[in-house]
Amino acid sequence: MSVAAKKHTDASPANTELAKCIASARVWDITFKHELASFMGVSLDRVPATFCQRIIEGVRTGRISFSDVNAIQLSQPTEIWMDIKGKPKRPPVTHSLPPQSSRFRNCSGIDGSFQVPISQKCPLSGWANH
Repeated sequence: MSVAAKKHTDASPANTELAKCIASARVWDITFKHELASFMGVSLDRVPATFCQRIIEGVRTGRISFSDVNAIQLSQPTEIWMDIKGKPKRPPVTHSLPPQSSRFRNCSGIDGSFQVPISQKCPLSGWANH
């Protein structure tokens, strides 16, 4: 790769945004950087780069939206902190129904799914034993 091509690659929009982010993060208050270092589990000198990489990657993959960024600026609750910590949001818990059987009916209840004999209807209470 030529030097000119390498310079063009290094100046991509993503690299430019990352460089800007890191430059602004370097001038943050030292106390805030110490708190972030502890929260993210990285050394103090890695805070700017790690923070910016996680934010940019979160936005790139869709895990962080612009509404998340706005919420954090307004001190509103958001799950953006899981990405900053390096632990992406957990997918929602899904309760899968057991496989269908010709002798049992699948029912959905308060505690999850359960089966009753095909001769019975699913209980309206949502409890397997009522």
